[in-house]
Amino acid sequence: MSIVLLILQILGIILLVALAIVILVLLLLLFSPLTYTVEGDIHENKWVKAKAGWLLHLVGVRVSYEDNLIYGVVRVLWKKTTFSYDLTVPKEEEEPQEETPKKEKKKDERSLIDKIKDFVAKIKVAYPRIKKMITDDRNKKAVIHLKDELIYLVKILLPKKSRVRGAFSTGAPDTTGQLCGVIALFPIMYVKGWELRPDFTAESAYFEGDFWGKGRLYLFQIIGILLRIMFDKNCRRMYTMIDRLMKSIKKTSSQEVK
Repeated sequence: MSIVLLILQILGIILLVALAIVILVLLLLLFSPLTYTVEGDIHENKWVKAKAGWLLHLVGVRVSYEDNLIYGVVRVLWKKTTFSYDLTVPKEEEEPQEETPKKEKKKDERSLIDKIKDFVAKIKVAYPRIKKMITDDRNKKAVIHLKDELIYLVKILLPKKSRVRGAFSTGAPDTTGQLCGVIALFPIMYVKGWELRPDFTAESAYFEGDFWGKGRLYLFQIIGILLRIMFDKNCRRMYTMIDRLMKSIKKTSSQEVK
């Protein structure tokens, strides 16, 4: 009897250790930050460098662009993989394709027109259901929820520390002023203290300057967004309605083909 108890005790200890390791790995995955840094200079000699690391830098990526050359290194534990691409190397010339006869071209054009007509017909059939979905109050709440989650996603993706200094122009004073008004709508300009100077005298569009940004992202934040959307009744209901609508459209199209 004592031997059986000893074996059960050992098995219990092993299970507890295994469970502790699993919990530790999950916590490490969820709460280990994915850190990134981006910097660059856009003047005559343009260059951009970016690096990211995850799981205490056990996984890392480095990418750089300079003199029309893209170079990168991907590291997972002790293994490294490099890649590069020269933008100045011309693409291989494609073999000249034989000209299709006029009759075949007409068939292609007719088939394209038929596809457009089919698409318009499907929209007409599904329009009452689409209108009902758009005017539905619960769907409106689902859209508001999705919008809020998207804003939160953009917020956590943006760098926590950043610096941007530069000048820009669209090539015309009026459109440059309009672009200034659009840029002023985003509060990040004032929160981060970015310096962007409009140039109303330039005769061509351009942007030059330097930038730097550093941020972090956690896996639990992304999972939290997905779970909040999945457990939202309005979002699930809207997804079901869209899925049924798509299936009905496919069904009607298949019946027309028959």
